[in-house]
Amino acid sequence: MKTLLIAPYFKEGLKGFPLGLAYIAGSIKDDYDVYGLDLTAKATVENKNPEKVLRDELLRIKPEIVCITSTSPTHLSAIDTARIVREELGKDVLIVKGGPHETNCAPTTLKYHPEIDVLVIGEGEKTMKEILDTVAQGKSLEKVLGIAYKQNGEIKVNPRRPLISDINSIPRPARELFYSTDELQRYYDAKIFGGRKTATLITSRGCFYNCNYCSSRVIWGRTLRQRKVEDVLNEIEDLYTLGYKGFQFVDDNGISDKNWFLRFAEALKQSEMDVQYAMQTRVNSIDDKVAKALQESGCTFIYFGIESGVQEILDICGKGITLKQAKRAFELTRKYGIRAMASIQFGLLGEDLKNLSTVRETIKVINEMLRPDEVVISYTSLYPGSDLANHYGITAEEYEKRINDGINKAVGKKLFHGTKAIHPPELTSNKIEEIEQLLDKELKIPRFKPTELYSE
Repeated sequence: MKTLLIAPYFKEGLKGFPLGLAYIAGSIKDDYDVYGLDLTAKATVENKNPEKVLRDELLRIKPEIVCITSTSPTHLSAIDTARIVREELGKDVLIVKGGPHETNCAPTTLKYHPEIDVLVIGEGEKTMKEILDTVAQGKSLEKVLGIAYKQNGEIKVNPRRPLISDINSIPRPARELFYSTDELQRYYDAKIFGGRKTATLITSRGCFYNCNYCSSRVIWGRTLRQRKVEDVLNEIEDLYTLGYKGFQFVDDNGISDKNWFLRFAEALKQSEMDVQYAMQTRVNSIDDKVAKALQESGCTFIYFGIESGVQEILDICGKGITLKQAKRAFELTRKYGIRAMASIQFGLLGEDLKNLSTVRETIKVINEMLRPDEVVISYTSLYPGSDLANHYGITAEEYEKRINDGINKAVGKKLFHGTKAIHPPELTSNKIEEIEQLLDKELKIPRFKPTELYSE
């Protein structure tokens, strides 16, 4: 049974390797004929219209099942993808949609978008395998945990599937399905590693923290499931033998457990592999011992979520850090020669969006107190499932109604989330442009652009 896994086209915003789809591919490829398509990567590499690329691939592969992933910013693109799949392959193809958006918004997507047949809620590895097995056997989906689906025109929501307790048991991601050509492989090579062949990895799932703008806990729960040091190291060694020497860790918090990280860093150093890696973590996760271990084990780039230069705003959003900790984190990365980026968002509760006094204060803190190597700017987005979205009444239904509002496309190209995001009501497109003008005038730190992460 031919199954095609698709990451939809994302014209603006941060692009990246579809690791979640690769994990699902790894869980089903031994039993089914599986294909992978990162539409952004393939259309960019081939310099072709993404819709033509998609239609050509559908006609070439002729899949019986198509699985499309999406975050909330790529939701509409995923729906457009599903529409094209239905046009090309007809009513008999089973279209499945999963990813963070559906975990937070099911079953609303089925109500508004008749192109979709099944939604995967939560982790997809076991659920997708069970969907394929059930369809192959000609059985009903009524006993498959973790899905919403349509049956005779009625929307059904099955019980949630428990999280996979031992994530070491999950098969390795089938990266090769997306690295189908040398050109596609090079597309994913991160510029921060100076042209090194790059792979994306994850060492854990989940986050202990409770930031009000984040919907991660809806997907993973407020628990941490950590892979064994040996399992992660073995994966790196296997990739290293294939020529990979740059590694991006995309955990929510790369140093959730300091003792785990220190054991990992020592094992990586002792392996004597010539690798470089990057990760994202919190400023309260790093101290001198950790920073030294980062440097000695090959970390060359680190991303800190700072969010604001105003302590009151940090306290209101539940970030759980202080500006003093942030200052110390950047001092440590400078001490050990690790490039460090600060991530800032404007528009959180407590932001002075009338006079922009808090915006100016944050810019001053970035310039004078933190002094990161780079700063990435975003604007508070209301993702269904987050406490902040609930505060503003942005339910899954409201998200569907308002997602087309968007923002200025020129500004959207500078942002991780692109133009398809819903912001707090006071954070209008005009207000964002006003903040952008202020940043152009006062920000002294180089600003990171999403398009600069990967080779194109």
